[in-house]
Amino acid sequence: MPLGSVLLAFVLGAVICLLTGANPIDAYTGLLCGGAGLACSQGENSALQISNTIVFMIPLITTGVAVALPFRAGLFNIGAEGQLIAGAVACAAIGIQFASLPGVVLLPLVLLGGMAAGALWAGIAGVLKATVGAHEVVTTIMLNYVAQWLLRYLIIGGPLQLGPGTSTSKPIGQGAQLATLLPSDNTLVIFGLPASVFRLHTGLFIALIAVAAFAFLLWRTSFGYEIRAVGQSQKAARYAGISYRRTIVLTMLIAGGFSGLAGAVQVAGVDHNLTDKYFYDTTGFDAIAVALLGLGSAGGIVFASLLFGALHSGGAIMQSDAGISSNLVLVLQALILFSIAANFIGAIRRTLPFGRAGPAPVLPSELPPAAGLMSEAAAPPPETA
Repeated sequence: MPLGSVLLAFVLGAVICLLTGANPIDAYTGLLCGGAGLACSQGENSALQISNTIVFMIPLITTGVAVALPFRAGLFNIGAEGQLIAGAVACAAIGIQFASLPGVVLLPLVLLGGMAAGALWAGIAGVLKATVGAHEVVTTIMLNYVAQWLLRYLIIGGPLQLGPGTSTSKPIGQGAQLATLLPSDNTLVIFGLPASVFRLHTGLFIALIAVAAFAFLLWRTSFGYEIRAVGQSQKAARYAGISYRRTIVLTMLIAGGFSGLAGAVQVAGVDHNLTDKYFYDTTGFDAIAVALLGLGSAGGIVFASLLFGALHSGGAIMQSDAGISSNLVLVLQALILFSIAANFIGAIRRTLPFGRAGPAPVLPSELPPAAGLMSEAAAPPPETA
């Protein structure tokens, strides 16, 4: 289904190119060059393009986890963008205020501060959902707007503004910055370019640790089982003694922590200050498509993030080489998400003779209400005579 959705989106993208007078082959060749460093016709550096793809991929992995985890609990976290901004603001504020601290203290402090801010931002929606039943889609969307305009207040005429007439913050301290994987030295030439142009940073390892922690939490802990149980049936979860309210609040707190970490890593590893670009950033919204395309699994999220990172990185090359607007990338992302949400691939399969599924299995009436929630590992052994 994910692969079919991607292929369908690219086919429809090619049709859009043809209808608008563009050459889809040139468009996708530019995307392939910019995203994977392949088939480059203008002499672009392949290593640099791959490095840029991974830099775009890093925050998508962590925010994808922040969307996928609530999915498992039956929640739709649309607020990953606001939680990311909250984490970025906290990271910048701590990194500026305590710039003189040594890196061994300051770097963990800004990362943990970003996670705490993201968790707090998502926790608001979680508490409202658990106590008064406020729908998390509405509350998280509204909190996105609050975070965006709070960011602008802080860096345009606010306490974090660099100076009059600017829309950026002061830079964070040197100790709050994540190291790049290659030395930031113009005298060192790697793959034909100065090492300083490669922006790939150690945040990649943080993102991979985060997605591994997500998989461990979901499939190797009792709380992960509670999350999945609540997502499948709230009534059955209550019958099994699981606290619905506690699970909802903790799930949103953890998810917000992942998004806040993404914002902190982006500031500490790439930008080193807050800029107005975060107001227009779409990473948190792209994370929805990443989580859906990855089917909520750790490995799927990594591969989906790699695809979306390649699309982001390839858009600029497509526009410069083929003369086709990089906005086509956004169209492709929207088509992928729309195809998954509308289940077009499933509908197409059902029309084919070999794609029709048999009748759904029916649980025997003597089984308890929670039997359908049990995985093979958690199900009790069959009784023997």
